[in-house]
Amino acid sequence: MLHRFYDIVAEREDGEFAIEKDYILDVPEHDMSTPLDRQEHIGTMFDMIVAASGLSIYSFRTEAVV
Repeated sequence: MLHRFYDIVAEREDGEFAIEKDYILDVPEHDMSTPLDRQEHIGTMFDMIVAASGLSIYSFRTEAVV
């Protein structure tokens, strides 16, 4: 399922900074019925946006692309 990642904040040694670019990534479907499942899914999303941006991501927002 495609997700748009936006309002991305990355960090580096001298502090945090906002990334103006949005990323559209294909995130695998995931069962989110338990807290552990949701935590694993968010971890997967963090891994994906870090790999796509090449930066140390601090936070992001996401929404499904219809």
